[in-house]
Amino acid sequence: MIAVQFIFGQICNISFNYSNVQNTRQTQDLFHQVRQKIVAHYYQKPAKVSEMENHLGNDLQLVQESYYDVLFYFVCDFIYILLTIGTLFSFHWLLVAYALLVALLAVLVPKLLEKYTNKATEKVSSKNADFLHAIEKWFNGLAELRRYQNKTVLKKVVGKNSYQLEKSEYKRDKALAYTAMVAAIFNIAGRVGVPLIAGILFFNHQVDLGVILTAGYFANGIFYSVDSCVNRYMQLKSTRTLRNRLKVLQKVVVENQYDDLDKVDSIQVKNLTVHYKAGESISYPDFTLHRSDKVLLTGDSGTGKSTLLKVMLGQVKPKTGEVIYLDKNSKVLHPDLRKLGYLAQDLLIFPGSIADNITMFNSKLNSRVGDLVEQVAFKDDQARFNDGLQTKLDPHHELLSGGQKQKVVLMRLLLHQTPILYLDEPTSAIDQKATTLILQNLIKTKATLLMIAHNLTSEQKALFDREICLEEK
Repeated sequence: MIAVQFIFGQICNISFNYSNVQNTRQTQDLFHQVRQKIVAHYYQKPAKVSEMENHLGNDLQLVQESYYDVLFYFVCDFIYILLTIGTLFSFHWLLVAYALLVALLAVLVPKLLEKYTNKATEKVSSKNADFLHAIEKWFNGLAELRRYQNKTVLKKVVGKNSYQLEKSEYKRDKALAYTAMVAAIFNIAGRVGVPLIAGILFFNHQVDLGVILTAGYFANGIFYSVDSCVNRYMQLKSTRTLRNRLKVLQKVVVENQYDDLDKVDSIQVKNLTVHYKAGESISYPDFTLHRSDKVLLTGDSGTGKSTLLKVMLGQVKPKTGEVIYLDKNSKVLHPDLRKLGYLAQDLLIFPGSIADNITMFNSKLNSRVGDLVEQVAFKDDQARFNDGLQTKLDPHHELLSGGQKQKVVLMRLLLHQTPILYLDEPTSAIDQKATTLILQNLIKTKATLLMIAHNLTSEQKALFDREICLEEK
């Protein structure tokens, strides 16, 4: 019997650890798939970087620690409880009835705290998102804070958000601790009650003396596992809202059918008013852009030039009015505004070579990059880099000057030949000679162009079909 026990013990030991490893591997495979689906979701519906980081990192970590890791041991404990309670049948049915009753109460009573633990876990996720958002906003300006030696405000902001995160984690642990405390009451009642009932049965000559000791041994095992099961059950349930949210984020919505951008013959701006949260409102004049028009948008700071482009791109919702895209028969179109050519003042450079940033990692377009180098006067800039267009860029380590970045993004726009271009100060950091060359080449394109610029010479302004000047009202 000892030999058999040893063999079965080793089988259990090996199978348990093997299963544990397989559970971890499968969980990580699942998380890889979940991350891919969440990325696909955010590709369609972008959000704050901190929010995306929170869902792709912290939330999945919470689900792993409080669900998948726990689920494995919960199943193991549950199997142990069933087998051990089954063994009590060989002693007396009353022992089984009592064990089942206490186990049931141990599960049902803490279940009343389920909504609190669930809410507490959701709060941890929310506060972690706030913490990441604060880091993103303030650490982007770290160089400026260091310049003015203002470490105090950084410590204060990060400390406040860090405290809120730690407080939420403490409240979650406290809710789980209360659950564990309730479960422990039934754990003690079970461990004491089973051998007590066995003793009563012995004095009534219904069981042998050895049953008292054996039943006590089994009771310890059963209610230790019941206690463990209850705590793990509450951990499993505490992630319900979080898991449901991640489930929603994995859904990729079937996109609407958009009209072809090439069909746009005119763009009308009518009765447009934008209202800011601070209370300010900006009204825009009505105007129409016809196919291949080259229009210059000017005006003093605060007249809403950049905001107008964002409204036309669908990024800002106006208080009144609308932007209408029409075909040559004046039929209203619904193009995919995300595919409009747009150059913002905040230029985006991706990790990769200069060529990659122009072609957007489409190597099939590499052969066409050379012509664009001439069109935006980038030839001299290219010569300054040892690896030319294959020079590797890192968004966090500035290698390109402001003017060079503008040229790279301009080449990106021109290469992909978008029929509508909205440009926000595309040459503000480029010298006058190169600006003239770039404008001349932009005017030659067939694209409909609306461009914000200031400090252009009269000769440069004369290249455009007309100028729209925004004024404060």
